[in-house]
Amino acid sequence: MSEESESTWEQKEAVRLYAYGAAYTAGKLKSHQMLLEKALLLMYAIRAGDLKKRDQAQNIVAYLQSSLDLQYEEAQSLFIVYGHLWDALEAATPETLDLAEEFFREIRELIMEVHRRQPRPIKKKKR
Repeated sequence: MSEESESTWEQKEAVRLYAYGAAYTAGKLKSHQMLLEKALLLMYAIRAGDLKKRDQAQNIVAYLQSSLDLQYEEAQSLFIVYGHLWDALEAATPETLDLAEEFFREIRELIMEVHRRQPRPIKKKKR
């Protein structure tokens, strides 16, 4: 392996390990945001005809749907939206993929906004 390709491999491995660590230590909102971003990335492959990636995107939707606390009305509404997302991915037409991508983006933006508005814990001063 050349020195340059070894360096590239090390960089990719460092990024992979960082992403794994970030996902492992993330809170629920951040984890959902990361999953939605992964689903958006999968959309490019699905549009290129890789329907195996559709299964991965649907698995993400199923996980997000199963993680909802359905005692809340908002979660019930989101459950329905995720059901529509699943169906849009299943059909995999250009129109339904546009709709799925729009849903993924809107839900990700909503989660990012909620995350920004959450109060942050106050750090205690050391004496």
